[in-house]
Amino acid sequence: MSDDENKRSTIAQQVEAINAQLRAFGREAVQEIKMMRNGQVIGQVRYGYKPQYVFDAVNNVLLPENWRYEVVSKEIYDNQVVAEVKLFLRAGEEWFCKGSQTGQMQIIKKNVGDAMKGAITDALQKCLSLLSIGSDAYKGLLRDVYHSHGRKSTPRQTANQQNQKRPSRQSVSQARPTPADPNSELPKIAGIKYQQRDGIVVALGNSFDKKELLKSAGFKWDKSGKNWYKEVTVH
Repeated sequence: MSDDENKRSTIAQQVEAINAQLRAFGREAVQEIKMMRNGQVIGQVRYGYKPQYVFDAVNNVLLPENWRYEVVSKEIYDNQVVAEVKLFLRAGEEWFCKGSQTGQMQIIKKNVGDAMKGAITDALQKCLSLLSIGSDAYKGLLRDVYHSHGRKSTPRQTANQQNQKRPSRQSVSQARPTPADPNSELPKIAGIKYQQRDGIVVALGNSFDKKELLKSAGFKWDKSGKNWYKEVTVH
């Protein structure tokens, strides 16, 4: 088998593992997507994966240092923001581009910043779909999952179960510490370290380039402190 065939086979296995994690998250990872105008639903109601769960699954399998993205363009209109994003994956020592996609997000209450972040996230998820990541959403298979009333699973529980089955993947287990660790719900993001401060966790490092991943992991921007933070519960 050639090097290219080996790379394609490896990527196919990784995509299968990512989709398996997304399915294991269950209803908790699925959201209902509606376009609203004047309090009325416009068009068809869709169902997709929440970005946090997609990025968690991708980071757990690929590891953060093996994929990245670049924002090609950003445009602001009267009611929405449109962004084009390119996705890059690393295979061995080489990086290759899987293509670009355009995302959009409505501007709510004149908050252009949040709309910009949402548009980039939307574009990035579309880029990942080029690899068939989250393909259940595009096959229309998530409606029944969303409306199911089964027990919800959490990302931490699922990730821990996955890690227990793969003890040799030390880097993955480091990304998901044991439940006794208050950092257990924090994502492993290249270039980012975390610091505990009186009931919150602050992300340190080059957070500007990683702000979409931090936001998807539940972090919020502190304007006064100029940092990303997340409230945590220590047991």
